[in-house]
Amino acid sequence: MSEKVDAQTAVKLAMEFAREIYQEEGESPLQAVRVEEVDFSETEGWWLITLGWNDQAFKEVLSAEMAGAKSKIPRTYKVFHVDAKDGSLKKIKGKES
Repeated sequence: MSEKVDAQTAVKLAMEFAREIYQEEGESPLQAVRVEEVDFSETEGWWLITLGWNDQAFKEVLSAEMAGAKSKIPRTYKVFHVDAKDGSLKKIKGKES
């Protein structure tokens, strides 16, 4: 199988897909986005790109941290399945932290 989309391109595409899909009106789409894992499925011919970002539903956690409380900002993790032939998005799956 010859891949036309390399890992670096697949990561960029996954980031673009995430920003388009999860953008909330009036707010910046995603906060503190990081690439968590990159894998390739030989059987499917897909790049599996795991992205993580701060969960915006927990904004009050930031206020607690400013007040000196020790709390961890929850993160959301999603696995983007990007076709290695044409760069299309095939599937998105949630992933536990």
